[in-house]
Amino acid sequence: MLQHDSQGQGEPVVLIPGGLTGWLSWIPHQKRLAGRYRAIRIQPIHNELGSAGLPGDPGYTAETEREALRLTLDALGLESSHLVGWSGGGKSSLEFAIEYPDRVRSLTLVEPAAYWILEQLGDRLEDVERVNSLVHGLFGRPVTGEDLAMFLELAGFVQTARDAPSHPNWDRWLSHRMALSWQGEALDHPERTVGELSGITCPVLLTKGTRTADWLKRVVDVLGERLPKASVVELDGDHAHHIESIDAFQRALGAHLTRTQGAQSA
Repeated sequence: MLQHDSQGQGEPVVLIPGGLTGWLSWIPHQKRLAGRYRAIRIQPIHNELGSAGLPGDPGYTAETEREALRLTLDALGLESSHLVGWSGGGKSSLEFAIEYPDRVRSLTLVEPAAYWILEQLGDRLEDVERVNSLVHGLFGRPVTGEDLAMFLELAGFVQTARDAPSHPNWDRWLSHRMALSWQGEALDHPERTVGELSGITCPVLLTKGTRTADWLKRVVDVLGERLPKASVVELDGDHAHHIESIDAFQRALGAHLTRTQGAQSA
């Protein structure tokens, strides 16, 4: 069972974080959502162990992450829930929704790092190769500050790696950098095809930042084209636009959840 924290009452909204700072990033959102929903922050295995300084395990796959989430939701007694995932958490939320579509009431994906989609479509391959080369090169080994800076550039947090140490969140990111050691080939490339996306029939909200990396914007746009019930919202900010523009993001998320509840009760 994954580490988790639950607040509030109502329909369950499960918050799944990205691959660096983990569930800490969802604290301000959880506090706001808890007034209307049962807001649950989840800490994936790779965030927990990576932040503790442990290197990536070769046996950690997309299936491992998906099934750990399933077992946690089972233990919490949640037959279905609203999933909200950011970056790597968006990627794993997408994987869960493909495998268990009946267990997802709605899906919110904040720049999901599902670049396997672009690979299969032959889209933005130069950008994808840069991501592959860096991230998979970090797997299972110590992550340096220089590695972290390069990752932050590729993920759209900073314009160039040189800017990274001057970012306000640099020290916090630096303390969690070993979580990047878990982003291996088997995690980033689930055994899926783009055609399976059509099986996700729940309402989907996709968000992207105005200043994020082009490949992340493209993942969002492709999902917006291929998911049957998707809407795309662009917010001011970078890869963490849901934090930078938290009020606008919460309005979009709140409207999305309300529409979903209304459609399900009609």
